[in-house]
Amino acid sequence: MNAMDIYVQSCGLHPKQDYCWLKIVQTDDHLPDNPPLLVQVEDENGQSGLITDFYYSETPSIVLAKGQDRSILVITALLAGDRSKLYGRTIRNSIAIVSPKTELLQKIAARAAQNWDDFTDRIDRAVNFDDESGFKVDLPQIKSYLDNNNESSQTLDDLTKIIEIIELNIAEEVKKKRPKIMLILQIIAAIALILIIVFLWSERVN
Repeated sequence: MNAMDIYVQSCGLHPKQDYCWLKIVQTDDHLPDNPPLLVQVEDENGQSGLITDFYYSETPSIVLAKGQDRSILVITALLAGDRSKLYGRTIRNSIAIVSPKTELLQKIAARAAQNWDDFTDRIDRAVNFDDESGFKVDLPQIKSYLDNNNESSQTLDDLTKIIEIIELNIAEEVKKKRPKIMLILQIIAAIALILIIVFLWSERVN
């Protein structure tokens, strides 16, 4: 599986190892890095906001933000079994996947939506406590499972969902258009100011 960035959020066993996002480069190479969740998006009803505005990390959620250059899939509140017992309270894992292949992310979302317990268990098995970084992720194990999702022919429309999928569109054009709009407004304001000055000068002359 190529052209895919995988991020996992979880916590360590020690009190100082609070919840954080790690970018999983290799099984032994994790980088403290947040996925691009502070991205402007819009839902089918025209409601806009950041990706993080459309879910709660403690509530099971599947959010798919689709864009022209990249799409972002976020799946939250995946309960950890054995690690929760060792920790003494509930631990929730979350995973974020960034890829230009929207169809691939749709298939992963579809599998998670229909087989939530299985998806939760597969991610849980791949995440373990680590003294240094708090937790460590078995990347080959996760990739193998996601590859199996890729082989599925299911779509978002032809399945019975246990967890509803929130579909969003990345408002990529907003950032591009905003500077142009500001420039136009500045030009209009300048022209209006010039006309006012000319009018006042002509009134004074007359």
